[in-house]
Amino acid sequence: MKTLRLHWLLPVSLVLFTFAASAFTIKINNEKVTGSGNIRSESRDQGQFRSIITSGSYNVYITPGAKSDIRIEADDNLLPLIETKVRGNDLEIQTKKGYDIRPTKTINIYVTIDQLEELKSSGNGGFYSKGQLKGNDVKFSFSGSSNTAIDLKASNLDVSVSGTAKLNLKGNIPATKYDISGTADVEALDLQASNAEVNISGTGKLDIAADKKLNVAVSGMAKVRYKGTPVINQSSSGSAKISRIE
Repeated sequence: MKTLRLHWLLPVSLVLFTFAASAFTIKINNEKVTGSGNIRSESRDQGQFRSIITSGSYNVYITPGAKSDIRIEADDNLLPLIETKVRGNDLEIQTKKGYDIRPTKTINIYVTIDQLEELKSSGNGGFYSKGQLKGNDVKFSFSGSSNTAIDLKASNLDVSVSGTAKLNLKGNIPATKYDISGTADVEALDLQASNAEVNISGTGKLDIAADKKLNVAVSGMAKVRYKGTPVINQSSSGSAKISRIE
């Protein structure tokens, strides 16, 4: 019995050791690069895109316009390490694999886009609109400690926010859907909506405006405040709160 157990334990231990060693190697192999302090702007032409996906600490400023455009403002020695790739309709922004960059100032990325389909961020960057953006069925997905402020006119908006992310919305969208968790905070009182569907948990907060219909499911210590006189279908548990703003 002891022999069988030993034969079983040895391969498992070897696998665990190999995995741990690999993870350690990956971590220590990331080369740290500190910014030079010489801030430079670089334009990139990579074709049309309608979605933006970021990972890392990037602030993305979005301007509506007919032709897609990208301009990066960062330490000159870090610019080659900031990758921008267009795959289908998606613009992907990330740090080159194997590098841990340390900018002297926030890295700002300026893009122009005609129609918006999706914004997705992980890390502590954010998105900011410069003018009202337009789209049809739009999706937002934010995690980590991202901070975003968007003015949008669309038909539908699907929002997923988690972690400590903060989101400020304004504009006009008939149908909205929110899935909020963690300590995420969403401010959407200046977003005119007819119908809204909300699922919120943890200690998240949502301020929302709805004219016709509001479906709300709240749990944990989450809070939802709304303005308008919609027909409400609500369910709550824990110490969650739903209240109307007078």
